[in-house]
Amino acid sequence: MLRKFAPAVVAIVFAVLTAASAALTDSHIDPTEGVQIAIQATTVAGVALTPAIPSWVHAKVWTAAILAVLNLLASVIIGGLTMPEVVNLTLAFVGVLAVRFAPQPVHQGAEAEPTVVRP
Repeated sequence: MLRKFAPAVVAIVFAVLTAASAALTDSHIDPTEGVQIAIQATTVAGVALTPAIPSWVHAKVWTAAILAVLNLLASVIIGGLTMPEVVNLTLAFVGVLAVRFAPQPVHQGAEAEPTVVRP
């Protein structure tokens, strides 16, 4: 059962790490870090809600990757990169890799039980 939700669980772990990193690296969360945390939370929702489609096995990975790039762009546009933000962005991109290598459930049909596709 847990393998069915592996990509979403991985995304949650990296969202929590991003929030913890933002709070612990400089003892406060500035607006840019707040945006990074919001994008990571959106990544969790996107990965969890992206359907497992047999012809799009890595749709969840693409969802996480697109939002990681958005995270980078938001950081650069809002005020440039600081070291805490670089740490958060590194966590976001490692999170994409972790989602990629997590077992991806694939549904074969409306009534079929999901099977797990190994990367």
